[in-house]
Amino acid sequence: MSDRIELPSAAADAGAAAAAFTAAMHVDLERCIGCNSCSLACKQEFNVRIGELWTQIYGGEQDTYPRPRVQTLPMRCQQCGEAPCKKTCDSLGYRAIQRRPDGIVWVDEKLCVGCQKCIPVCPYKAMNFNTEKRNKLGQLGVAEKCNFCMQRLDRGLPPACVITCLGVTLEFGDYNALRAKYPEAEPMGGEVKPRFLYSNIAGKPKQRTAGYPDPRPCHD
Repeated sequence: MSDRIELPSAAADAGAAAAAFTAAMHVDLERCIGCNSCSLACKQEFNVRIGELWTQIYGGEQDTYPRPRVQTLPMRCQQCGEAPCKKTCDSLGYRAIQRRPDGIVWVDEKLCVGCQKCIPVCPYKAMNFNTEKRNKLGQLGVAEKCNFCMQRLDRGLPPACVITCLGVTLEFGDYNALRAKYPEAEPMGGEVKPRFLYSNIAGKPKQRTAGYPDPRPCHD
């Protein structure tokens, strides 16, 4: 079976591409085992520096020993339709955070000046700041984040996190198609119009975990 997928390329007509495909992802939290494979795949794909993560795996616990229930929440850039990071960057005149015809929000390092104004406005804490890369001003410091592996998408390949997910938790596709396929799925907050849909959202965990969650309860 081929891993290739048919997607509009960045060179496609902007209007036609936007109407045909809006990049999005569905996350089935019942299947997530907190293994961090997606986070590691992301680091390898983009050579993300030590101490920085573009994908965070949050964990929490319900109930007590000997049968606690472990909740996990993979979190990365939500590719917001009303992205606060982009609005902030645009308002300052830098326009380093751009949007492709397929809706993907990405950072153009050649335009970033390293002001870091985009970082605190992200409601998902998904923006990072790489102090080892040089920005437009020739100084160290560039904003970074998940861009749905757009360089892979342009070659017809799915994002690295999707193909490495051990729990088959992630599904990449068109936003409207995913909404139709998973009508019960919900975004994490709607004000900024995130393009991530989560199924099987549990309640607030009673106790946060320190370290990777135990995957065994997810296999009952």
